Amino acid sequence: MMHVTASKYRELTNNTKVTMGEPKDLEKLLVELKEWVAAQPHVPKDMDEKLLRRFLHSCYCDMEKAQKAIECFTSLRASTPELFVKRDPMSPQVQNALKIVNLGQVKAPGNRNLFIWQLNDPGLENYDYLQDARMFFLSTDAWLLEEENLEEHDIAILDVKDITLKILTKINLSLAKKLSKYQEEAMPIRLKQVHVINAPPFIDKVFSIMKQFMNRDMSEMIHFHVPKSDTLFKYFSRDELPKDFGGNLESLEYYNKRLHNVLLKHRETLSKDDLWRAPEKKSKKSKGSKKELVADVPEMDSFRSLDID
Repeated sequence: MMHVTASKYRELTNNTKVTMGEPKDLEKLLVELKEWVAAQPHVPKDMDEKLLRRFLHSCYCDMEKAQKAIECFTSLRASTPELFVKRDPMSPQVQNALKIVNLGQVKAPGNRNLFIWQLNDPGLENYDYLQDARMFFLSTDAWLLEEENLEEHDIAILDVKDITLKILTKINLSLAKKLSKYQEEAMPIRLKQVHVINAPPFIDKVFSIMKQFMNRDMSEMIHFHVPKSDTLFKYFSRDELPKDFGGNLESLEYYNKRLHNVLLKHRETLSKDDLWRAPEKKSKKSKGSKKELVADVPEMDSFRSLDID
């Protein structure tokens, strides 16, 4: 989630060519970025000023990095169209997914934002990895449409209380690789930490496989917390967390319902299959009418094909 990591932040702050922190500088660069978008045939024109401002903010006003992030953001959407169909918040597919995965977005002190994901399917009988990935994009797209504030830090909290080894038979590696790339290089936020709570003993097996898709900075910001531990409170006070995690805030159900309302508010926009998607381009390999989608990632099988022992 998540393309400016700790080491990249240090790189940016040490780069004298990068102007940081001043709103007037951001607004000045925004004009330049809008002109760049207008001149690029491979960049969609449905990104509004608010979204472009967020790209600049997430990249600490580094114009080149913001442009690359936008290209990755839009081209990955083009190369994985299956993630952006059947996204009507009122559709049976989405409504069923919302019963299995609880999602919340919580504002925390210090101008921080918490993205919370919780699996709610003990037997994993109903869990669908593709639909879960769709829900990730749907919920974060809704947040991009709704949120005005530019956070200094973004944090992900993943509650894996219902995960079993069965999850390895459901995850598709091709989608996992694309999601990892999107989270690291494309999503316009400033990810600082990822907390995996209620982590089972076998989480190291899952992480060892997923780690191959992550860069070093991403893997180093992940923290695991075993069930019934207090280690999460080394990073958060109880006043910053929902009561589900031992905090004093409203329950995750409250934040989940609030997100549902945001999804309905932006239902028409979110239902567009081509939202923020890079235009298709003709393949150079043939003169026919076939088209290829930019920034494609080679397909891979699910975890069934891997030795996890």
